[in-house]
Amino acid sequence: MCVAFASRSPEHADGASARVRISSLAPSTLANRVPRVSVQLIALLTNLSLALLKFVVGTLAGSRALIADAFNSAGDVVATFVAWLAFRYGRRPPDDDHHYGHQNAEALGGLLLGGMLTATGCFICVEGVVGMSQDRPPQAPGEAAIWAALATALIKAVLYTVSVRVGTRQRSPTLLASARDHGADVVAGLVALAGIWIARHGYPRFDAFAGIAIGIYITWLSVKPLRDNTAILMHAAPPDMAEQAGRLAGAVAGVRSVHRVRVQPLGGFYRLDMSVGVDGSLSVREAHGIAHLVEDRIREATPDITEVHVHLEPSPGDHAAGS
Repeated sequence: MCVAFASRSPEHADGASARVRISSLAPSTLANRVPRVSVQLIALLTNLSLALLKFVVGTLAGSRALIADAFNSAGDVVATFVAWLAFRYGRRPPDDDHHYGHQNAEALGGLLLGGMLTATGCFICVEGVVGMSQDRPPQAPGEAAIWAALATALIKAVLYTVSVRVGTRQRSPTLLASARDHGADVVAGLVALAGIWIARHGYPRFDAFAGIAIGIYITWLSVKPLRDNTAILMHAAPPDMAEQAGRLAGAVAGVRSVHRVRVQPLGGFYRLDMSVGVDGSLSVREAHGIAHLVEDRIREATPDITEVHVHLEPSPGDHAAGS
């Protein structure tokens, strides 16, 4: 028969029935790490402003590349709003319907962001092809388009840097997906800038060609967030994490065997379940202490694992001896 260990408290007597203790990083602790002014909210307002700027300037200056980039920013408005909601919702504590919290909402948000990138990239490509296939000779865009594209690249570079730093510190798939989107916008702005500049120097079709290049690049960038966040939602464990946790547990004094090690992604963090065999003659208090040592060893060595479940059971040799 399996024995589960009790939470660390003096009131549990030897031989008493025990329930599995959950070692976790409290959701309130995670929430306290969130910046007071949300990066996603700032990105949302920035994308809205850039979309309006590029639509107006692109139309007045006659630049297809800038209009294509404006559609990109308009898509970012919707995508960033989704990411912001997922980030906020993912920091909610566990409740009666979500016993392990809501962290995977961020992976869902990251998946939606990837889909938004794909749709935006394909749309921009189609618009660029339509522009290049027109019979009438294209006109060179106005100078204002150059300054709008340059401003976009600079502003997005700042947003990319901030999102990477905060997303890495928060272990946030949504913020990291948004950072990748901001990085794509930097490249898109530079490509638009180059296309507009070349178009103004005697090669007007390069404006539409820049739009197509932007669309292809954005579509390619959608592959990683789609792949990574699908893996999280499908509970794909990182390579070697379970094996490493098993080795750490096996090195703890009193542990005779380790098996059934399972890893479950929770947003940008992980939950770990494992079964540990110990001497069946140990008291509940003694076995409980070994379990705590296992948890502490794993948590110290692997900060990404924020929740550990250890199930204690008599080692196989003890079963044979008691039969």
